[in-house]
Amino acid sequence: MRLLVFFTFLFLMGLAQATPISHPNFKSARGELELKATATAKWLAFVSVYDIGLYANPNAKTDDVLHTNMPLSLEIYYWVNLKKEQLIEAAEVALGRQHSDKTRRQFQIFVDELHHFYQDVEQGDRFRMDVRPDSGLALYFNDELRYQNARLDFANYYIGLWLAENPLSDKVRASLLNWPL
Repeated sequence: MRLLVFFTFLFLMGLAQATPISHPNFKSARGELELKATATAKWLAFVSVYDIGLYANPNAKTDDVLHTNMPLSLEIYYWVNLKKEQLIEAAEVALGRQHSDKTRRQFQIFVDELHHFYQDVEQGDRFRMDVRPDSGLALYFNDELRYQNARLDFANYYIGLWLAENPLSDKVRASLLNWPL
């Protein structure tokens, strides 16, 4: 009997790991990428500001996302209205925490270009950033391409707002980088 319970447990654990993640605000896949993790950014611990979904290759591991040049996508679904200036200020503050002045100067022209294409968001709007080793960073607003930069080093620099140390939110980062193996 114990053996049957043990094998049933192992079988169910295998099913749990094989079941793709789902979230009502995100598709389960974007092309060849699958939804790996989601998180909700909160203000004052109880106001949901946005949901964010991380897409990566089906066989990707968390370390692959952080340390290799593999395709990934971050999609942000907004629950509240925000001004373009608020989005830019939050990014600039986080980039200031994450990088030295020298590194920031190296990428500032690209950051300014990208931020030019930011816009005010209303509840239900989406920003998406796709990173591809062969084409760098692409910024979409409600599935409309707004900006591209072919430099992969810039793509990794900017996507670090959510995935690198000292991100916009430690809780969001931890959730995005914690998916089953």
